Amino acid sequence: MIFIIHNAEIVSSIVAFAYWGANRPNQPLDLHNVYALALTCHAFLEPALDQLWRRQLTLFNLVRTLPNDSWEVYDSATIAPDGKKQKWIKTTRVIVPKDWVRFDFYSAKIREMGFDPRAPFGSAEVLPWRREAVPQDVFNNLCIARPPYELVPNVRRIRWTTHEEELGVRPHVYMFLNPPLTGLTLDFGDAQMDRSPVYSDAVFVKYTLKAVTEQCPACRDVELVWPPFKGYVDAIGDFLAASPTLRTFVANVRGWKEVDLIKLASLPELRRTRLYVDQVEYPWLLRSGTPAGMPFSSLVDLTLDAPSLSSCSAFLAALGSCKLEALVVNCAERPSAPMLHNFCTTLSTACSPASLRVLSLSDDGADPPDISGPMDSTVSTEILQPLTSFAVLRSLTIDFSATYTLDDSFPDVLSPWSSLEKLSLGAKHGWGQRPALTFAGLAKVIQVYPMMEDLHLAIDATRDGNTDMPFEVRPNTRVRSIDLVDSYVARDADGAVTVSRNLAALFTELESIAAKMRSDVSGEEAMEGTDVPMSTQDESATGLATGTFWREVEKQVATFALLRNMDFPMDLS
Repeated sequence: MIFIIHNAEIVSSIVAFAYWGANRPNQPLDLHNVYALALTCHAFLEPALDQLWRRQLTLFNLVRTLPNDSWEVYDSATIAPDGKKQKWIKTTRVIVPKDWVRFDFYSAKIREMGFDPRAPFGSAEVLPWRREAVPQDVFNNLCIARPPYELVPNVRRIRWTTHEEELGVRPHVYMFLNPPLTGLTLDFGDAQMDRSPVYSDAVFVKYTLKAVTEQCPACRDVELVWPPFKGYVDAIGDFLAASPTLRTFVANVRGWKEVDLIKLASLPELRRTRLYVDQVEYPWLLRSGTPAGMPFSSLVDLTLDAPSLSSCSAFLAALGSCKLEALVVNCAERPSAPMLHNFCTTLSTACSPASLRVLSLSDDGADPPDISGPMDSTVSTEILQPLTSFAVLRSLTIDFSATYTLDDSFPDVLSPWSSLEKLSLGAKHGWGQRPALTFAGLAKVIQVYPMMEDLHLAIDATRDGNTDMPFEVRPNTRVRSIDLVDSYVARDADGAVTVSRNLAALFTELESIAAKMRSDVSGEEAMEGTDVPMSTQDESATGLATGTFWREVEKQVATFALLRNMDFPMDLS
């Protein structure tokens, strides 16, 4: 052991493992393990502190490293969704030079600002709202006492969002534009349009990007998400021309100039971007390209926004052979079944089968009606069949406002995805009709996709095939939470026992269950938050259940798991 703790690489790996842990989707990281490791011995202290301070959501914790008499925490007027007031901090006196010693020690460890340290890998924040915030007065007082670039000198990635806009500190992003910066994210997609910023959006974007090119030579990743405003396209044109080594450039721009698209497609190291496509022909692709002669020659992560899925199919066909690893498509209109099948066929032809790992398809259409007859827009195994060529697919998300006709046979038909870790079908809009998938089909899902960690789909727990799971079914130990979307269940005590027993048998580590609830099913109240006691429900009723029903199922799943661990028979019927 004495040799291990003197090996910096081994110690760093141990601390990183303690920080990230199992890294489950949608599960906040537990920082207590890193804190305990820091108290174990002196060899772990510095690496553990580096890991704890590496990502910070705000400057709240850093300001608290100043002397205790120089700051104060108080309740603001902002009310969080849970009814609690947001905590704000303020300085109570002038900060003098000797006050900065501990502040400088911890600020030097911060590498990512605007990222929640509890967020699992691949996400930025755990909650959509923040419990703590730093108002504008604190930023102003800190910048008065010290040059802004000295406050957090080693930040590599900065993420500035609507939270900062609401606090009036949007211009203070300039204090983080230092030479070590490699990534800048400005996400104001849900900002209110009637606010009066210090600078107009066009001026702020243009000169922030200009400052990046002049002050941050290492910056290669830029993401912009903004409500539409006049001058958006003009604000980014000069930046593209002045940044030939960009690795990521994401902007929700509509109405691209052709000259800017040619610049973007000609960047030799560009790996991730976002485009708005609304045509059936793309001649500018033929006039762009890297020295190797191909447009987007290094692209592996692409997001397409379009009014129709047919425009995306046309763009992929014009792009030709590519090696995308991640593709996200969002359409304004609901695609028809032939249109979706054509897209899947085009994608399987244009993209290398050995490269695509993440695929997400969605639209902004209204939720489909709950009907028994066919709709023009459907998602079926036959339509998705061309996607089976992507054998290394790890994440599949399909959320069209269509009807989903997938039944118990779909895992067998789509079995090539043996490495699939996330499967999300209709999570936002629902399945549009009574699901044909049963518990027997759900059992096939976890058998065919043994690496599954994140699951969103609908089942019908009242159809045949929903008896207790056979012992030969190998349970899933990776799923902690499941979204059953608009599943149909028997809304009585026996129905809850059946659902919980089968879920406990299939998912041994299940902790939480989410489901969609509507108020327009059979004229009964089924909206989440409208809790109807189970004793008052019609025991013969089937359909979407209430929040009370699903909370009862969660409790029973935990009970079955406890009895299983005690080696106690699970048949409580």
